[in-house]
Amino acid sequence: MFAHFIFSINTVFPLFLLISLGFFLRRIEFLPKSFFTAGNRMVFYILLPVSLFNSIYNADLSGLASFSFAAFSVGATVASFAAAWVISLLVVKEKDVRGAFTQGAFRSNVVFVGLPLMRNLAGDEGVAVFALVIALSVPAVNICSIFVLSVYADQRVKILQVLISIAKNPLLIGMFFGFVFSLLGIELPYVFNRTLNDLAGMSTSMALICLGGGITLIGFDKKTKYAIIATVIKIIILPITFTAAAYAIGFRGVELAAFMVLGGLPSAISGYTAVMEMGGDGHTASNIVLISTLFSSITLTFFVYVMMATGLF
Repeated sequence: MFAHFIFSINTVFPLFLLISLGFFLRRIEFLPKSFFTAGNRMVFYILLPVSLFNSIYNADLSGLASFSFAAFSVGATVASFAAAWVISLLVVKEKDVRGAFTQGAFRSNVVFVGLPLMRNLAGDEGVAVFALVIALSVPAVNICSIFVLSVYADQRVKILQVLISIAKNPLLIGMFFGFVFSLLGIELPYVFNRTLNDLAGMSTSMALICLGGGITLIGFDKKTKYAIIATVIKIIILPITFTAAAYAIGFRGVELAAFMVLGGLPSAISGYTAVMEMGGDGHTASNIVLISTLFSSITLTFFVYVMMATGLF
C-alpha cells in the first residue's frame, strides 16, 4: 500500500510542481508575460503535436481502438456537459455566469495536464490511449462549450467555424500522422527520429511551466461559490462517475485509467480564453481554473492511489 502511495505522489506531484514554478516565475516577473505567450504557441503548435506523433508512432496500437471505447469517450463528454448545464440552471442565479460555470465544470485540461499525467502513468502506451480519447472527445468538447457560451454570452458562433478550427487543430494533425505512420509501418531515419525525441522531451516541462505562467489571480467574490461547486463537479464527481461507468462497461488497465484522468483533470485554461472572447463571466471562469488546478493535485493523487491499491490499474 505504501509503495502505491509513493507511486501516486511521484506520478502527480512533479507535474504540479512545474505548474507552480511557472506561476512563481510569472508572479515575480523573472520571466515576462511575452515569454509565456510565445511558449504556449511553441507548445501548442510544435512540441505537443510532435510529442503526440512520437508517442503514437512508437506505441503498440494493436487492439487499441474499439467501438465501445469511441462511444464512451464521446458519450461521457456529452453526458458530463449536459449534467453540468442542468446543474447550472439549478444553482446559478445569474444567467451570464451559467456559460462559464458549465464549460468550466466539464472541460478538462487534457493537453497540458492530461498528456503528461498519462505519460507518467503508462509511458507511450498511456499517451497513445489518451491521444485517442482526445481525438474523440475534443470535437465534442469544443462544440458543446461554444454552444453553451453562445446561449449566454454576447456573441454567436457558427458551428461550421468551430468544425473548421477543430480540423486545423495541430494536436489532432499530430495524432493523425502518428497513427498513419504507425499503422503503415513507415520507418523514420535516425536523424529525424532523434530530433523528434528531443522535441518531445521538451513538451511536458515547457507545457506545464507555461500553464502555471498563464494562471491569473483575479480574486474572490460572492460568485466564488459557483467556482467551488464547478470544481467539486470537475475533480471529484466526474472522475468517480467516469471510472465507475467505464469499469461497469468492462474497461480495465490503461483504458480505465485514461477515463479516470479525463474526468479528474482540472478545468482547461482554454475555456477561460473562450469565455473572455465571447463576453462571458471571465471572473468565474478564471477562478474555476485556479481552484480546480490547485486541488486536483490532491484529488488526482488520491484517485491514482485508489486505482493502484485496488488493482484497477
